[in-house]
Amino acid sequence: MKCIRCGTDNPAGKNVCVKCGNFLYSPNPQNRHPLTAAQKSARRAARVKGATLGCLWTFLIVLGVFVFLGVIIFLLIQFVFPPDFIDFLAPATSSVFSTTT
Repeated sequence: MKCIRCGTDNPAGKNVCVKCGNFLYSPNPQNRHPLTAAQKSARRAARVKGATLGCLWTFLIVLGVFVFLGVIIFLLIQFVFPPDFIDFLAPATSSVFSTTT
């Protein structure tokens, strides 16, 4: 392959010129072509659809974790902790919204 900077013939398979060190390949290959408007629109729609599905799955997973934790806490309060433990955590006389004076 011939170097476009110095004109040196380089062996096949080399990426850099042996004389000047210039890259032998073009950063913009000739076989690339710009996308049409329809292809750009399809690519954009696919990205939006993928992002929307990703957000939906993330929301559903977080919601599921909160529901699972809520069920675990409910079961702990109902069946594991004794009733006087709940009274110890929130005594009825120290309520902020108490109407008695």
